[in-house]
Amino acid sequence: MAVGDADVLVVGGGPTGLLTACELLRRGVRVRIVDRAREPTGVPKALSLWPRVRDILADLGVGDEVQDTSVPVRAFRYFSDRRPVASLTFTEELAARQLPQYETERILTERLHALGGKIERGVRLLCLDDVDFSGRIEPGGTVTAVLEHEDGGGVERFTVPFVVGADGAGSAVRGQLGIGFEGSTYEMAFALVDTYIEGRLPPDEISYYQTTNGTLVVVPQPRGVFRFLSVMPDGGEMSREAMQQIIDTRGPHGVRITEPVWETVFRVHARRATDFRRGRVFLAGDAAHVHSPAGGQGMNNGLQDAQNLSWKLAAVLQGRSPLPLLDSYGTERAEATRRIVRDTDLHTRALTARTARRAAVRDTAFRLLD
Repeated sequence: MAVGDADVLVVGGGPTGLLTACELLRRGVRVRIVDRAREPTGVPKALSLWPRVRDILADLGVGDEVQDTSVPVRAFRYFSDRRPVASLTFTEELAARQLPQYETERILTERLHALGGKIERGVRLLCLDDVDFSGRIEPGGTVTAVLEHEDGGGVERFTVPFVVGADGAGSAVRGQLGIGFEGSTYEMAFALVDTYIEGRLPPDEISYYQTTNGTLVVVPQPRGVFRFLSVMPDGGEMSREAMQQIIDTRGPHGVRITEPVWETVFRVHARRATDFRRGRVFLAGDAAHVHSPAGGQGMNNGLQDAQNLSWKLAAVLQGRSPLPLLDSYGTERAEATRRIVRDTDLHTRALTARTARRAAVRDTAFRLLD
């Protein structure tokens, strides 16, 4: 591509980057989207799609496919030492729907192609030049991205009016901007197994089995797959056998892991960027914020970043709104993120209560919600 071939460079081809590119393209904005990974993700990762995001996807024209390929979650069930404590039920309109991230990315990629876009894979951002570190957006300005093509295509300099960094928690864009990533990391590690099962589990409910030894979360997915998520045992290592033992001692009776499709161990962070913009470069999705998976808000927050930023960029680039409109992106999304980080942190700390007194306080609070 030559200078002037795009109005916005999107770095990162995950859900946030894909939606950003789609929203811009459908508004007539020329977009280039690059990702350093050679292949799209093949694992489930994020699952939940809440109503606001489903509205955004429906407006994009992919709502029916999301509906057809996902499963609803009509209730959250909370247990303490296997005894029912509380239930939160949802109407069809308010229920989250569960869809593996690779399916969300597939749907968005197909929409991107239909809009005339494509992802350039194996392309890595090396650095950004001509960034205005004063924070101002001057009329007529540009940013130059230095990109490396891993397929032997060499290194290129690509100049564009705006750049969006949607390149994940380890964001190269955020690093180039020198923007801090403030927050903390939880002391405990979490283990996750997505698997087919033997036995019966509700196909439309998320269950929280809480004990002072840790909480086991059970999440339904399409095609009969279930996610089992638990705090790692102190000093232990996670395996299929270890997760089965957790299910047997804390979780639903009569359920056996039969065919795992994904297993991972991870730590949970609660962090957000100190700024969501530096000059003509923006951060979105995990590049701007990460937090606990409690409540399934992570990908939703990033997709709402994408929608908020895209229509504003389009309005400014097409002369329908003044440049200061872009200042509102960081203000609005930082406040939304602050609330999500706060709420998911409270939820996570409740689920990881390790003393009988804290567990009793937690159970009482959940009963009040019932």
